[in-house]
Amino acid sequence: MSSDRFPSRRGVLASAAAVGFATPVLAAQLGWSWLNAPETWAWRDGTLVGEARAGTDFWRRTAGGPLIDNGHFWFRRQPGDFEMTAVLAGDYAADADQTGLMLRLAPDLWMKTGVERLGGELHSATVFTRDWSDGSSLVIPSAPAVRVRLRRSGQTLFCAHAVGAGAFVDTRLGHLPMPHTVDLGVMCASPAGKGFEARISDITIKSL
Repeated sequence: MSSDRFPSRRGVLASAAAVGFATPVLAAQLGWSWLNAPETWAWRDGTLVGEARAGTDFWRRTAGGPLIDNGHFWFRRQPGDFEMTAVLAGDYAADADQTGLMLRLAPDLWMKTGVERLGGELHSATVFTRDWSDGSSLVIPSAPAVRVRLRRSGQTLFCAHAVGAGAFVDTRLGHLPMPHTVDLGVMCASPAGKGFEARISDITIKSL
């Protein structure tokens, strides 16, 4: 069993020579990279802070939607079964402003699970896409931050969320045809709004 956890900036700077992870550039050199990088992003005290650009999303076809694949996705290659968690926060302002975890195989084969503002309220929201996107959501209490969890077991993905210090609540399970290794990371997007600041922290990936 192995695990990765992003340390605080203070700890990183103190041990940069040992771990080689003092800046986002070095993080990318360790195997992480952007698909559609935000124009503005940085690490601040262990939190990935990025400005989700207006008009960004991941969505395909359903309900007359476009083929849109320009959301921001920071990821690495992940083999085998795993459990990933992160803490999501942001200045959600418009409907569909969103942050989340994402697993991706191709532009037409992926899933995301996280927090999305819909109808003026925060939701735990998940989308599975197999050429056509689907979507499911559940209203959650407003909170400064929401923890999310994604677990892979073979070809099955289990999604859960937790508000504040509460226990994880299972929200969805689904199937994707996945090879041994997938692209796995965090995402944000602002399909209908003017953009917003997304803050993602405590990113942990554990192999199972």
